[in-house]
Parts: sequence; C-alpha cells; structure tokens
Amino acid sequence: MKTMGDRSMFRKSAIVVSIAAVTAAVVIGVVTASPADRVGEKLQDVTLLAADGKPVQLLDFHKEKVLVIAYTGVGCPIAERYAPRLEKIADKFGRKEVVFVGINANPNDTLERIVESAKALEITFPILKDPEQALTRQLDARTTTEAFVVDSDRVIRYRGMIDDQYAIGAQRKNPKNRYLEDAINDVLKGKSPLVTRTVAPGCLITRAAPASVPTDLTFASPIAGIVQNNCQRCHRDGHIAPFPLLTYEDVRGWSAMIYSVLTEGRMPPWNAHPRHAGLFANERKMADADRDAILKWIDAGMPQGDVAAAPPEREWPEGWTIGEPDAVFTMRSSFNVPVDGTVEYQHFRIPTTFKEDKWITAMEAQAGAKEVVHHILVFIVPKDGEVDQQRIGLDDGMLCATVPGDTPSVYPEGYGKKLPAGATLVMQVHYTTSGKKMKDKSSIGMIFSKSPVAREVRTRGVYSFDLNIPPGAADHEVRASYTFDKDCDVLSFFPHMHFRGKSWQFIAHYADGRAETVLEVPRYDFNWQESYILKSPMFIPKGTKIECIAHYDNSAANFANPDPAAAVRWGEQTWEEMMIGYMDYVYR
Repeated sequence: MKTMGDRSMFRKSAIVVSIAAVTAAVVIGVVTASPADRVGEKLQDVTLLAADGKPVQLLDFHKEKVLVIAYTGVGCPIAERYAPRLEKIADKFGRKEVVFVGINANPNDTLERIVESAKALEITFPILKDPEQALTRQLDARTTTEAFVVDSDRVIRYRGMIDDQYAIGAQRKNPKNRYLEDAINDVLKGKSPLVTRTVAPGCLITRAAPASVPTDLTFASPIAGIVQNNCQRCHRDGHIAPFPLLTYEDVRGWSAMIYSVLTEGRMPPWNAHPRHAGLFANERKMADADRDAILKWIDAGMPQGDVAAAPPEREWPEGWTIGEPDAVFTMRSSFNVPVDGTVEYQHFRIPTTFKEDKWITAMEAQAGAKEVVHHILVFIVPKDGEVDQQRIGLDDGMLCATVPGDTPSVYPEGYGKKLPAGATLVMQVHYTTSGKKMKDKSSIGMIFSKSPVAREVRTRGVYSFDLNIPPGAADHEVRASYTFDKDCDVLSFFPHMHFRGKSWQFIAHYADGRAETVLEVPRYDFNWQESYILKSPMFIPKGTKIECIAHYDNSAANFANPDPAAAVRWGEQTWEEMMIGYMDYVYR
C-alpha cells in the first residue's frame, strides 16, 4: 500500500506478527509492517510541546522502569475509543513504575484542541504535541493508536496496538489479546515481551507536507469543489462523520487518511455493485477523475493555490433537510451511552395523540448525539399493544430505516405511508461508543399530506427465522422469498444483517421464467446499512417472486465476529444474526 508519509511503498518485513495483528491489519488495509520498526533501538531525546505551549524534553518523563508512548489524534474515532482504555491501563499500573505520555503529531491539531479533547475524554496523563514530528520520524510512528513500550535503559521493547478490540470499520465486544498490558508486565519483570510488534489500527498520521512540485492542481481549483460535492454532507461540524473537511487546513491535515480511503475504495461509502450505477437516488460515488485529482494533488505536496479563486463555502441546511416537519416525535427521556464497550439495541416507545389517520409524505431521523447513533429503525405498533421484538416490522409496521445524516425518506407526489390514529412508535436505536460519556435523545420528524393520497406506501420484510450458521463457516448461505400477489412498484430495498453479514442479493424471478438481480451488495457492511432508494419506481408484476440470498462469515477471519466458535441463530442483538430484506412498495 502507498502511504502518505514519504509516498514510499512499504517493503515486506521479516518480522513475526501475531495472527490477531494480521487480522486487524487486513481490516484496516495494512498487511505489512514498516521497514523501520525501531524495536530494540534506543530512544533518543526530543523536544515536544506541553499543553501550556512550553517546550519539554521527552526523557524528562522517563524516570521510572517503563515509559509508554501512546499516539493519539483529535477526531479519530478509534483513537478516541482507546483513550479511556489507556487511562484505565495507566491506573492499573499505579503510575509509579510505569509512566504514560500521549503524543499528538497531527499537523492540524492545535494545542487548544488537544487540551479540549483530553478533557472530554477524561485523560489525566500528559498529552504532548510533536510539532516538528521529530519523535514521529524517529519512531516511524504511523497511526493514532500506536503505542511504544520503553524500558529503563531507554530501549524500545514493544510497538503496535493497545489490544485487538477495535479496527477501522469493525469492533469486538471484548479484546482477545491485550498486547500493551502484556508487554508492560513482561518489561517490568525484566523479560522481553512474547509479542514485540503488531500493526496498530487507527487514523494514519499525516506527515508534514513536503515542498510542492509543479502541478496545475491546487486546493482552490479544483480540489475544494470536489470535497464540497463529495465529502461535506457528512464531514462537517456536528454531523455524523468524525472530523470536518471544510477548509484547506482540514483537508491537508487529514490527507493521509483521505489518500488511504480513496485508494482502497472505502470512501465515499457505497456498497451496491457497480453495475447498479445510476439506479439509486442516494448513490454516493466519486467520479474517477475527481478521485485521481485528489490523489495527484496530495502527491504534489497539496498546494493551496489562489485563495480568491476558490469556490465560496457551501451553505448546508440547518435543522431538518425535509423542511419544517408537521410533527416531531422525541424519546421521552435521554439514554446514557457508556464510554466504551458494546451497547445492546435499545427500544423507546413514543406515543402519538392523533385522533385520525395521517399520511406521511416525508420523514427524517435526527440523533441527539450524532457521534454515537449508528442507525435508527422506527416501527408502528398498536397503542399499548404487546411488542414481539423478534418479529416487529417483518410483515407490516415498519415505518422507516434511517442513518442520521443520510438521505431522508421522501415519497413521490401522491404517495404516502399511513400513520394510524393513536398508534405508538417504537424507535430502535443502535448506539456505538465513542470514548466519551454521551446522552442521546433522538427524534423523528414527519411531514403529512395536505391532500388525499393516491398510493399507500407499504413495507414488508423478506426473511428467514431458520438461521443456524455453523461455527467457523466462512460463507454460509441463507435464502428467503416472497411472492407478490398484485402488480406493484418497488421504491427501495434495505438489506439487514449483523456483524457476520457478508453479502446480499435481491433477485426478481418473473412469472415468464426470467430472473433479474435488482440489487446486489457484494461487500455488506454493518456500519453502513442503508435503504437503496430507486430514482424511479421499479415495476414488479403480479406473480413475481423476490428472492433474497444472504451470505454470512462466521470464521475467525471476520474481525467483527463476536464468537467464531458459536452456532449462530436468529436474534435482534448484534452478536446474534438476522436475515431481513425490507422493501418499500405500492400496489398498482
């Protein structure tokens, strides 16, 4: 893989890396270690900046048996998730024989932002700024979660991940290996750690920009416009992405990660097969020419260009993107999201008070705490009715599935979804931890039709309760189908699985014998679930069987797999599995 430090290629290194580390590395797209791993070398002193801006010497902090150097970064999700873990490890070792020092080498992280972040994450050990990246070059540090263990002779004895719970786009309920703690314990005993090198996940550290080389590409033109059109819907303050990409400084500061996710095809996130290009209204796709322009601009040293020639800042709508709702339904009390760990799906009942049926023409979810709300499903149940959590919304009663910050549900003219009089809403929220204590009080806004609705939007699931995924199965297939008894138009598709989900297909089997794959998701990603909203309704004639084919990876190679040794059955929690293919449709 090409990195953004010196644009050089990693060469294969003849080091032994644990199986868990290799697995984590595959998840984040790094499969080889740095050629300059530094283990066994002596740490040299460097000048850093303390929180008050005063210069300090690194070795002034190394007065005990062990020094732990832990990299971090403001706005990096994995670094923030690991911050409380580092604090706990520091407490565990009593801060006497072991001293922790945090290092921030990100060019765009100011001392003020570093201090604010440490306070929010409740970090008490010092976090120092590496302003010239002298320490980062010495250690050849690569990511914002990399940790180094230094013994009393100033020899580096371990480098790599803190543990193997988190990776980019995946997490486990608990770590399987606690590499940093094990290394500290071994060094305290005067032993060499059993594992000395692992590959740390996290955000890539952007190296200080090299001198620019001649290029017609500048941030002012065309890079700023490309970023506005492809990134800023999510990457702006207060929205679902972890960091903003609004200014030249923002984009330059995150250029290493930008380069990585563009070359790997992870951003913009869109998991439908390329053959469906142009079919869906909410498709997120960057043109090849735009992607290549950003990569070449970064390689050229990221020149800013003529500021006056840059496009004006894009104005994004504040509040509801569907317009002012006619009604807003909000969780009756806040939910406290813990600092770390896995949170079970939460269900919140919200009563409605309408005495007559309403017809919804648009709806949108708004998270109270966008950092920790993964997705929201909303169901309709009878007032005070019993709720079967295993079957809720499968055949009827599914109101919407939405990811905050993504495209809201807006139906064509004359279409509407029925909200029965006196109904109760059940909001199912999936939370992810962020390293901070958060409170969430999410809402859903609705706009109602002002005139009679000609076509009722319905939602049903194509599902199979008969799940029995064998232990270790890497490609287990499950099929389910539903046959329409009337002509209809399908408006959207929404596949739903959990952490073991691997791929998904919706296949239409027509009465005349033809078969058509109407949606294929070859690389299902639990972290990017969404409705695939058709630009134009898709006609499905009477007698058509919609078959859903799901594949699951229950092997140890699946980093996010909660337990490869378990036989997995149906259940609503993420360590169980589901197989549901939702469809929004209207009868003709």
